[in-house]
Amino acid sequence: MYSTSSNPPIILTFSALDPSGIGGIQADIETAASLGCHCAPIITAMCTEGSTQNTETLAVDAPLLIEQARSVLEGMNVSAIKIGFLGSTANAEAIHTILQDYADIPVVSHPALCLWNDENLEQADLPDAFSALILPNSTIANFSLYEAREIAQESDTIEATANALISTGVDFAFITGTGKEYQQFRNSLFDDKGLVKHYDWEQESPTGHGSNSTLATSTAAYLAHGSDCIQAVEQAQNFTWQTIRASRDLGFNRRTPHRFFWADKNIDTPDNLPSAANTH
Repeated sequence: MYSTSSNPPIILTFSALDPSGIGGIQADIETAASLGCHCAPIITAMCTEGSTQNTETLAVDAPLLIEQARSVLEGMNVSAIKIGFLGSTANAEAIHTILQDYADIPVVSHPALCLWNDENLEQADLPDAFSALILPNSTIANFSLYEAREIAQESDTIEATANALISTGVDFAFITGTGKEYQQFRNSLFDDKGLVKHYDWEQESPTGHGSNSTLATSTAAYLAHGSDCIQAVEQAQNFTWQTIRASRDLGFNRRTPHRFFWADKNIDTPDNLPSAANTH
């Protein structure tokens, strides 16, 4: 049942500030707006460059993050929470305390380990912190296959990796890029009973800066509109695929998902996209 309120659903998002405006918090804002939601953005860290390959991050102080998030939760009717890059272990602890107090709000999380620097003392333990503090409070967690194995510390099989993730307490683990042995690009959804469904695509999409933020935030948006978890995952995949099909070259030699593709009358969406090298 979708909301009939005249006000849009509100999504509280935690993510890094990408100066290119391609990924991170701006991706959250654009995705939420494109899907009829209002984004209340909380910045966890600031990136030095607009490229995930070269950027360093500076974490926001945890007390400021707590004050901002609680002001939103106390003053607005938040329908869903999306968690991206945490910035620091201290921020993971801070967000954990917030989630404990608002356990009735669905949470979509994504570790965004493309920004993780294990030599940075503030974030050296981020995978462990994500597993121990964020996953048990998440409704749906999104991972690339690399991220799933890094968080779960399990690489024997995809099923074993998913089981390790689910054992933390997350309701659903959604892993992208699970079909390396198949011609199709495959994503896979798991719950506490095991595999829910494989999603096979005809081809892998090109690498898109900000596509993971788009996927996680669109999942949260569909939850906020009233979809159940499986519906939200499926709808979010379709939305993200369309944003990548209409992607644009805005810089840094990477495609940028076009999150307002449906409103752009000047785009000619290609039927066939070039496949990029696997990054999952």
